[in-house]
Amino acid sequence: REEAGSFVAAEKLMQKFTDKGLGTYFESAMFKLKSVMKDEDKDWVNAIESQILIEPEEALFNKEVPNALEILFESIAEKKQVHLTYLAQDTETPTHRFIEPVGLFHESSLWYILAYCHLRKDYRQFRTDRIKRIQRTEVLFFKQHNSLDSYLKSNIEKAAVKVRILVDKSILKYIRSGLKYYGFISEKDKGTHVEMSFLPRNIEDGFARWYMMFGDYAAIIEPEDLKDRVKALSKKIADTL
Repeated sequence: REEAGSFVAAEKLMQKFTDKGLGTYFESAMFKLKSVMKDEDKDWVNAIESQILIEPEEALFNKEVPNALEILFESIAEKKQVHLTYLAQDTETPTHRFIEPVGLFHESSLWYILAYCHLRKDYRQFRTDRIKRIQRTEVLFFKQHNSLDSYLKSNIEKAAVKVRILVDKSILKYIRSGLKYYGFISEKDKGTHVEMSFLPRNIEDGFARWYMMFGDYAAIIEPEDLKDRVKALSKKIADTL
């Protein structure tokens, strides 16, 4: 029953952190599991099931596309392209793209697809919550893809700009849990402060907005582009007050 009980937490995660399609399949599997359990064990699992609540910080999927992960899993396994109607950030008009999904990863409270995009003729990352429509196709992959991990590491090495900030030690305990999401690589003790180095994937929005949460306790050493972005965001906020 302890092993079955561990699936209760897994079921809650499946319901909240995957799309409706995969959540339904897992719920069905749990029903089959419970059907062969002894009554006392089933009661034990049911007793804790109603007392566990898990809520994601962000909307991970477009509610109009309830089976996105299911289709992407199929695409990766069967090596068949999918067609996306996708709304990129800072645009109002969706684009139509045929992609070859390499893999999916969960980062900074969001799901991302890394795929070869035939529209851009290169590898791109797509947020699942920005997918407006997804369709299966019978078109096989044109390319042989490496592992997801190798592409992610390569993207960091090629595209990331090094960031260094000087952080007051009094604020460290509040930001430690988020470091890995923003490309943290090292730190140096500087007395009352710590110099931290990062290779973030997204400086303009991801890192800049995260930095502003504790910016009154930290100073940007480099790059200048990050300083300019934080100033611009601060001005935009001030103008709305």
